Amino acid sequence: MKVRNRIMIFVGFILLLVGGILIYWNISYSPYKADFIKKMENRLDDITKNDDVCTSEEIAGLPEPMQRYCEYIGLENFPKYQAARIIFKKTKFIFDAQSGKTLDMDYDLWLFNDKLYRSAYCTSSMYFVPFDGIDYCTDDNQGGMKGILGKAIQIFDIYDSHGYKAALISWLAESIAFNPSMILSPYVTYEVIDDMHVKATVTYNGVSGSGIFTINEEGAITEFYSEERQIENINGTLTPIGWRCEYENYIMKNGINQINTVRCIKVFEDKEVVYFDSDNFDVTYFK
Repeated sequence: MKVRNRIMIFVGFILLLVGGILIYWNISYSPYKADFIKKMENRLDDITKNDDVCTSEEIAGLPEPMQRYCEYIGLENFPKYQAARIIFKKTKFIFDAQSGKTLDMDYDLWLFNDKLYRSAYCTSSMYFVPFDGIDYCTDDNQGGMKGILGKAIQIFDIYDSHGYKAALISWLAESIAFNPSMILSPYVTYEVIDDMHVKATVTYNGVSGSGIFTINEEGAITEFYSEERQIENINGTLTPIGWRCEYENYIMKNGINQINTVRCIKVFEDKEVVYFDSDNFDVTYFK
């Protein structure tokens, strides 16, 4: 009888433990996400706030194709927001380009212009177990990603100097889409290739990264391509591959003609993999 009671107590304890874990997994709270938001809010507190707007004189100093883009989106008199938060909802994300493993992901992206910085928090699940990821940069020019399983266990933290450069290039491509006042950023320089292509280079903390914007005749930026951002482990060797963003479906939103569909693509020698594709996101600006 005593043995049976002990078994019942043990089984009850296990059921309680499993039930508690399942409840924890299904609530919105995560200590890692709470810490991430706190860090972003601290950065907001540190930005140099202003009420400046993008002026016609500043726009006139840009290369002609970029001026065409500014006119197309209506950049003149648009506030120079110092930060933007973009929340992507239920985005299809390919976790592993080699296997094609796909996740449904919420992606909380923060872009800072004053002291250039980019970070993001992704929320998803693998086999019904919550999986969170954090894209981050450090003050010593390292960039990478942390992975957290079950809202409790950090399973990897991969970072290096190239990750910092990749973050700068991502900031460049994403800011054009979501906070276009950054086109006037002192950290970005331009080189005209032809009437429809401009090379943009972002430089910060002694690190530079470049890519080429494609601007159509109407003035819409349709694409950004870089050969400097992406490195993949292919057959045991770290190999540079192409990285492209495609921008579509401009709509009037937040006082500007804003890109409403963004797609990110890894360009291999033998294939292209669309690993991020979203038209479901909200943008919040901060001065």
